[in-house]
Amino acid sequence: MTQETLAETLGVSVDAISKYERSASFIRGDLEHRLAERLGWTRDDILACREDWQARNQRQAQSAYQLLDDTLVDRYFGGSWRYAINDMITMAQSEFDFLPDELAPDRDLYLPIYDTYPDNWRAVLHKDQIVAKWSLLFLRPEHEEAFRKGNLIESELTVDRLNRLLLPGTYFGYCPALIILKRHEAAASLLLSSFVRFLEALAERDILLHGIGTISCSPGGAQVCRDLGMTRHGVYFMDSAFGIWELPGNAIANSIFARRSPLLRRRYAEAYGG
Repeated sequence: MTQETLAETLGVSVDAISKYERSASFIRGDLEHRLAERLGWTRDDILACREDWQARNQRQAQSAYQLLDDTLVDRYFGGSWRYAINDMITMAQSEFDFLPDELAPDRDLYLPIYDTYPDNWRAVLHKDQIVAKWSLLFLRPEHEEAFRKGNLIESELTVDRLNRLLLPGTYFGYCPALIILKRHEAAASLLLSSFVRFLEALAERDILLHGIGTISCSPGGAQVCRDLGMTRHGVYFMDSAFGIWELPGNAIANSIFARRSPLLRRRYAEAYGG
């Protein structure tokens, strides 16, 4: 059956049929009875078609996102990783413009950090726009203690005051911000995969984490922490609505990260049990 014949049978335009075939749109609810009456489809056929469309639509949405790499930096940022980092910080500033200075994404602070520790963060692009990012900094004991007490000052985490992972051992990772812009939730899977690969690379060097901590500054951020299996320990001293969250090392073997990586499950189970 040609597109023209099918369009005439269903009483829609040829353009609509083309969109259905490309998963660019799905049949309206009021057309479903025409599939049954005019093409002999069963209700199960219609439901199976909808499920197939949803799966294809999700794959297409995910393929629209790309992890930032040298090729994309050349294409969209003139070959300059610093320009890309600048855009990432600008995105964070626009998303968190309500934060106090102690937690605000300060360009003067984070540009040198991301420049010095290029492996400790990843960003996802949609076309030429950065729409999601994670970063993980490694705290020295005094800052780890301040985090757990709820009085960590991010502006004190200058390049020279962060831990460099030179030797095997256990370290504490602090995530200043996990950002996924609204309407770009499909970027989450790619972002999570990149974080898992980062943890795997550390584990292969016999570097494990005895904790991953963050401060949630919004209801959405708190929900992400719950989704990751983190535990809320308390509140941040600047605002009681800001939560202190941690995923301890002994919980990583059963976390969403380990479920995606047999290597992480094995290494963290060996180190912490579970």
